[in-house]
Amino acid sequence: MTRAELHRMVDELPDGAVESASLLIRRVLIDDIDPDQAWVWTAEWQRHLRDSLADLDAGRTARFDDGEDFLEALQ
Repeated sequence: MTRAELHRMVDELPDGAVESASLLIRRVLIDDIDPDQAWVWTAEWQRHLRDSLADLDAGRTARFDDGEDFLEALQ
């Protein structure tokens, strides 16, 4: 993405999204978020993280003693 494309995106943001977008950009600028890891803040990955946390809260998890047990459970 180019800076010009980013500026166009910002101009197209709905009013309610401007604050959230600015917070994310600000966090990248002050090195609070590694730019190479910013993908985790996309809507898709935030949804995956919420789903994962819901699974943890509901007890939908499994523990394995070692890698072999884990691989065996996948079969």
